[in-house]
Amino acid sequence: APLFMLLARLATMLAPSTHYVPHMVNAMNCICSAFCILFLFWSITHLARRMLTREGEFSESGKLAALAAGAVGALAYTFTDTFWFSAVEGEVYAQSSMFTALVVWLMLKWEENADSPTSVRWIVLIAYLMGLSIGVHILNLLTIPALVMIWFFRRYESSATWGYVLRMGGA
Repeated sequence: APLFMLLARLATMLAPSTHYVPHMVNAMNCICSAFCILFLFWSITHLARRMLTREGEFSESGKLAALAAGAVGALAYTFTDTFWFSAVEGEVYAQSSMFTALVVWLMLKWEENADSPTSVRWIVLIAYLMGLSIGVHILNLLTIPALVMIWFFRRYESSATWGYVLRMGGA
């Protein structure tokens, strides 16, 4: 995990004494976990907004429901045993979760701006972050099928859905 080691070394250089070196690595993981939850919250509220928007308008009750869905989803994940214990230990899993949540959020941002002429910058940023995340853990590679599916359903009409399902099943 070379990127994890580089970032951990940078974090330990901020330690006031050698006694605090492990604390700095754990603090780095806590910060990564906090950003993971932030990106998860943004992803959930983005999806909720898309579900609750009707004919281009987003009502006040819809905004409240989207924020509530984001808060409940993010907090539910925050207090799971697996995530909580990964957040406070000096391992790669907190950074890996952060990169995965960031890439999923960027996928949703790309999908929202896919029609603009500068939308390719989102894809470049996603590819760059996926490359960086491989230096932490290979979990982020699992987001590639999701990106392909978002691209496919953005590009083709919903009538092609069965063709996609048949192609995925035949592959």
